[in-house]
Amino acid sequence: MPTLAMERAGQADVHLLQGCYTKAERADIVAIRLEGLRLALPENFHPHMIAVIEETRGCARILRDLADRGHVHILRVPMTLNYLNLVLPCLSRTLRDMTMYYEDKTVRKEIRWRRMYNKMKDEVEGLPLPQRFVVYNHFLTMVRRLLTQSKNFDFDALDALSGRIMRFRELRGISLMVYISPLDQGSYLLLRSFQNGAPWYALRGTHELCISREGGALQLRRWSTTAQCAKAWATLVFKTWEEMILFHCTFMSLKAWNTLTIQISPKEYKLSSERRLFQAQIIDDGFRHSLIVYEDAETKGIRLHAAVWEGELCRCPVWTAFVTHQSSSLTWLHRKSAHRLWLRDIHIYVFCSRYRSHNQRPGPAGAFELFFVETTAAAHFRDLFNPLRPPAVTAAPSSYKATVEEGDDSC
Repeated sequence: MPTLAMERAGQADVHLLQGCYTKAERADIVAIRLEGLRLALPENFHPHMIAVIEETRGCARILRDLADRGHVHILRVPMTLNYLNLVLPCLSRTLRDMTMYYEDKTVRKEIRWRRMYNKMKDEVEGLPLPQRFVVYNHFLTMVRRLLTQSKNFDFDALDALSGRIMRFRELRGISLMVYISPLDQGSYLLLRSFQNGAPWYALRGTHELCISREGGALQLRRWSTTAQCAKAWATLVFKTWEEMILFHCTFMSLKAWNTLTIQISPKEYKLSSERRLFQAQIIDDGFRHSLIVYEDAETKGIRLHAAVWEGELCRCPVWTAFVTHQSSSLTWLHRKSAHRLWLRDIHIYVFCSRYRSHNQRPGPAGAFELFFVETTAAAHFRDLFNPLRPPAVTAAPSSYKATVEEGDDSC
């Protein structure tokens, strides 16, 4: 990727161009996984699967080409930002949903494919999955033509395709957009809703908002100068606990890194109804992080949460991972040494661009490594997920907590 051109571009331009590369890589991964699924299924499934695979690969190619050309036509990149902001979250949601279906190992491979194809068709008014990617690809192709000033660019066609993408977003419940402003480098939330049938927009910076949990929703509050108190700005309802967690972590990371943020209340970092089962210090990609195991009181879901251990960004989320049914397998967790534990089949959601999760997967099987500063912490973490093992009897050091149910997370 040419770095010189990226240095000349604004930060918002860079983030969106990088987003094209990221989505292209994800689309390629989805296509490869679907190809593996296709080879495991009878031939009568192949035609529809091939159509999805080809369109997904085509999407990856267009995204890479669009980003590459952005470095050449750097002065015209700002013209494409609104269109990329429109399509990339929608495309990302589609790829994530596809990943969720084909990774569902609780059902047979045939069922995984049937559910993916049929449910994703139903969620967008009966439009088959290959045709959804046709819309994405036509839209991205038109954006590329806008960028390169192609004689084949058709504004009316782009406008019509924008309407279809907006409809996809509405049907999938994507009404919130997050972006980095090229003016002050701050992170902002653009919220779209409808009042009396007309679209209504509201814009706030992450530094202007506070976040808290209200049952299965997250409430964003702003400070009212007239009332001299915090007032609700938006209440975001999520279909799953996992989606709520990912949004909360993303928001807190953006707010912590936002240079416009003056201070953050420690209460914002911890969601209500989450009980802390474990906390210890780990060495993670060369950084000192706090590893916390949370259990949600409402869903009983368990997750691992890594945060910055100390300094100005203390408590800022770095990554999280949801503990699935696979943790019940005796092979899920392996103690490699006194300080090191390996976890198999775990997906890491990263919220920090400086963190490189692949550095924590040293083995050929791709297991994720946790390196604990204290050996007793490693033993207690193992015992937490393998209760049949004899419990660790050594005294816990002051730098780690075995079970903490109340209070703020310490740095």
